Amino acid sequence: MSKNSLGTKPKQLGQKESIDTCIVSVRASCAIEPGQKCILNKDREAVPNGKGFGIADPYHKGTILRNESFWMLLVNDDGSIDFSAPTVEPKFNQTIKSAADYFGVTYDQIMEAAQYVVDHDEPAPYPGTKELSELDEDEDFWNDECYDFWSEWGEEVNYEFENMGTECCPEYAHPECSLFAGK
Repeated sequence: MSKNSLGTKPKQLGQKESIDTCIVSVRASCAIEPGQKCILNKDREAVPNGKGFGIADPYHKGTILRNESFWMLLVNDDGSIDFSAPTVEPKFNQTIKSAADYFGVTYDQIMEAAQYVVDHDEPAPYPGTKELSELDEDEDFWNDECYDFWSEWGEEVNYEFENMGTECCPEYAHPECSLFAGK
């Protein structure tokens, strides 16, 4: 293993490597922060757990998203844990998937676009295949789904929008601009 592997995505799941500590490539079942203790669930996907036998790659840049592969450092490797590839197909958030389908982009593209909007407070460049005029025909879809999309996206990436309301009646400061430029 090259010394530069930590902080990068593994090329293959279930590949066990060794540095001064054992590491294994795994897939996240949910959002995980770098350095967070983890275990593997019944499907052999990593999940946060304060008493975990592994630590999510502390050099990973940003939150490790659901379905993303990453290196997990093993704190306690007694040899009894099955580190083979996960037993289930990746699961995607259906609200976000529906929005991606509506815009004619991939799941990853819409996740990146949302991050761009949050980081820059302006619409992201449109990478999709649809003519933006096609999207205007069904503008009610996005207007109806916008709040749910931002709520679900925030959960997926562990991002907390500011609450402009009260504790009992929250009103979150979701982005007000369009998701994509020209929309």
